[in-house]
This record gives sequence, structure tokens and C-alpha cells, in this order.
Amino acid sequence: MIQVLTIILTSASAEYKPIDIAAASSLTFTYTEELLAEQPVKNSEGTPLSVSSSVWGNEGTWRWGLQAGYAKDFKHSENTLVDFGVEFEYFVANNLSLDMGLAGISIDQEGKNTRGLNATLQLRWHCITEDRWSFFLECGAGLLQTSNKVPSEGSSFNFTPQAGLGFTFDIGNQARWMIGAKWHHISNANTHSSNPGRDSGMVWTGISFPF
Repeated sequence: MIQVLTIILTSASAEYKPIDIAAASSLTFTYTEELLAEQPVKNSEGTPLSVSSSVWGNEGTWRWGLQAGYAKDFKHSENTLVDFGVEFEYFVANNLSLDMGLAGISIDQEGKNTRGLNATLQLRWHCITEDRWSFFLECGAGLLQTSNKVPSEGSSFNFTPQAGLGFTFDIGNQARWMIGAKWHHISNANTHSSNPGRDSGMVWTGISFPF
């Protein structure tokens, strides 16, 4: 009996190996982190959400878009304006973008109608932001060159200060539908002998895309 017990104890001692607690803990933590990284982010309903490195409205991100607008002169409603162009947005801070635009413009007015190009620079502040929409305020100015004088007794080179408000709506794939209304001014800032000026109310819409 003593000999059998000795054989069993010897065998057990040969197969015993100490557990490396530090290594086991490290392996466990590594495995857990890898497992969590593979899990998709989900909303409150358990639906997986896509995660992008270029989230809308984040500081340092660029976007581009297409816009079109229609305006009527406050004093002379028969004077109308239509524009269509492209805009580039750079978010200088979260929810605050610097927008650079270039639009072709068509102006109906008393006297000769005209067409031209309007380059603009403005700030757009999304002061209210939600998951699927935002409300913004904007203001800026631009340079307008037309083939004929605007107004007809003014000049063919003008400045275009403007200010307004609007909304953006998430339409998927980080694209945003934008709508707005603004005051749109045209004048030459007394750089010519005559500066009648023109003030209009404009409504506009567009779509913004990430780069």
C-alpha cells in the first residue's frame, strides 16, 4: 500500500505546473479588449450603428455641396434673382463652419436683365444640433460681377452682404439636406457715382456631402 501511495504522489508532482497569474490576467484582458472591439455599436433599440471617422459638424472636417436660391426685391417685386452654385464648408470649430461659395446668377429687373458670377464667404453656426437635424444662423458677404448694371442705374461690380437662418436634415450616408431664408443685398458700397442698392428676401435649398 505504501509503495502504491508513493507512486501516485510522484506522478502528481511530475504533472504539476504553477500558474502564471500575471500572464493569465494579461491574456484575459487582451482577449476581452479584442472581443469588445469586434462588437458593433448599437442604439437603444439594439440596432447596429455605423461609426465614421468623419462625423458631421466636427472641427477640422471638410464638406461640399450644391445650392440653388430664389429671391424677390423688397421694393420692386418684379425684380427677381435666381442662383445656382457650389459651396465648400470647413468646420473651424465644432458646429461652426466657414463656407466658400461660387454661384452663377440670373437677375430680372427694370431695364436690362443680366447674368453674372457671385463669389461668397460666410460663417454658419449650427446653434441647435440634434441627432438628425440642426438649426443654424449665417452671415457673410460676396463679390458680384454681372454683364449689365445691377440695379439698372447702378454698377456691374457689386458687393453682396447677406444674413439668414435655416435647417439641415440628415438624409443618410452623412449627406445633409439644407433649407434656409435670408436677407440678400446688392450694392457697390459707393465705389461708383450711383449706388441705388437692392434688398431682397431669398429662399434657398441644397445638399451637403462629406469629402
